[in-house]
Amino acid sequence: MESPTPRIIVFLSSLRTGGAERAMLTFCAEALRRGIRVELVLCKEEGQLQELIPPGLSVVNLGCNRTGYAILKLARHLRITRPHALYTTVRNANIAAICAAKLSGINISVVVRESSTPLSSPKKSLLQTLSTQLIPFTYRHARGIIAVSDAVACELLTISRGLRRQLKVIPTPVISSEMLAQGDLPVNHPWFTRGQPPVIVCAARVEPLKGFDTLISAFHQLRQRTEVKLVVLGDGSYRAEVTRRVTELRLESDVDFLGFVANPFPYMKQARALVLASENEGLPNVLIQALAFGTPVVSTNCSSGPAEILCDGKYGHLVPVGDASALALALGEAIREPRDIEAQRYVQAKYSSVRATAAYLDLAGLCESTTQ
Repeated sequence: MESPTPRIIVFLSSLRTGGAERAMLTFCAEALRRGIRVELVLCKEEGQLQELIPPGLSVVNLGCNRTGYAILKLARHLRITRPHALYTTVRNANIAAICAAKLSGINISVVVRESSTPLSSPKKSLLQTLSTQLIPFTYRHARGIIAVSDAVACELLTISRGLRRQLKVIPTPVISSEMLAQGDLPVNHPWFTRGQPPVIVCAARVEPLKGFDTLISAFHQLRQRTEVKLVVLGDGSYRAEVTRRVTELRLESDVDFLGFVANPFPYMKQARALVLASENEGLPNVLIQALAFGTPVVSTNCSSGPAEILCDGKYGHLVPVGDASALALALGEAIREPRDIEAQRYVQAKYSSVRATAAYLDLAGLCESTTQ
C-alpha cells in the first residue's frame, strides 16, 4: 500500500516584509513542486509579501492580532487537518507553534527555524527578552531546529546544550529558478540606463539596526570624490530621520528611497554594488541574492552572517561595524570591480532552494537529505 502524500503546514505571524518570511515562501514553492501538500497558516493575513504567495498554496487566516492569541486556534486546526509536519520561523511564532502542537494532542513533527542570534540581537521589548528565556523549555519539544548560520547555532547551544540533538545548520533556501528569472526583468528607473553613474543598492528595512547613519555618512564621503548614486529598497520607522540626514548633506539628487519593492532582484542584478551596513544580522539574504547575480557586495562584519556568506572576505568586502570611512573606501573599490563568477557559482550551489528544502523536509522525516 502506497504511503499517503505528505501534508505540511507552514505557520507564520504574517507576511509583512522580511527575509525569514520570504525564505519560507520559497520553501513552500519548492515543497509544492515535490508534490507535497502545503498549507500556509497565518495569525493575520496581512503584509506586502502576500503578492509573493506561490500558485497552488492554500492559505488559512486565523484572524489573531498577536501570535500568542493564535495558539488555541492553531491547536484546533492541527487536530482537524492532522498534518505530518509543522514548520515555522521567527521566535514568537516558533514558541506558539510548539505550544499549539502540544495542546493539539496529535503526533506531529515540529520544525522551528531560528533566523537571528538569540543572545546578541538587541531586545526591543520585554516580550523579546521573555521569548529568548523560553527557548530551553520550548525548543526541546521540536523534532528539528534549523539554525540559519553557525553563529546562530552557537548561541542556541550557549543557551541550552540540550538542543544539540535536534539542531542543524541549514543554509536558507534563497536561490530559486524563479528568483534568477525575476532578475532579468527591466528596471523602470532613470539611473539604471546606459551612460549613468554607477548605482549602489541597499535592500534593507530602514531601521537604526541596519546602520543607515553609517551608510549615509559613508556615501557622503564617497560622493565627494566619485560620481555615484544610492538606491534604497525598503521602508521603516527610521526613514524620516535618514531622509533628513540626506537633505542636510545635500545628497537629495543622489539618493533615492523607493520603499518596499516586491521584486528587488533586477535592481540587485543591475547595480554596480550592493551594500549592507547592519549592526546585527542572522544570515542576511540580500548578500546571497546579490552574489547570485555576480554583483560585488560590501558588508559590515557584524556578529553573524556576513563573514560566513562571504567566506571571511573571499567573495566580498567586510568592514568594521560603524566605520563610515572604511565603508566608503570599500564601496569605491566595489563599484569598479567586475562581476564575480566564482562567487556566483558558490552561492547558487550552497543556498539553492532545492538543496535547502530537501534538508528541511529531512528534519521532519519526509525525505532523504541531499545536503551531504
